[in-house]
Amino acid sequence: MDKIKSFDELKYLNTKYKSQFDLTASKGTQYILAVGMATCGIAAGAKEVMETLDKEILANGIKNVTVTSTGCLGYCYAEPVVEVRSSKGAPVLYGGVDAAKAMRIIKEHIINGNPLKDAIIERSEVK
Repeated sequence: MDKIKSFDELKYLNTKYKSQFDLTASKGTQYILAVGMATCGIAAGAKEVMETLDKEILANGIKNVTVTSTGCLGYCYAEPVVEVRSSKGAPVLYGGVDAAKAMRIIKEHIINGNPLKDAIIERSEVK
């Protein structure tokens, strides 16, 4: 990849690629599924979870979802962890995600709009 040589070039690239990362750029609900891929997540099976999410999205022809990896989310006891970020509300954090639960996340949460209440990790407020 070439280096960015000027501020104008950076602004151009920002404009060119911004819509790919902006959840509100297009109509309808957009999702980002962030899979915790720190050492604890990988050891608990996060790679299989990420592969399953990708396969389910492809198999269902879903276009409004991006799957990405992220570092530690701070819930090592609940790995593998998947955070569902939506353009229409607060993020939802799932713990103990395996291949079966990953398929449920796609079918129930993404396709039908019903979060999996039995798999949500409660977040505590940082004060």
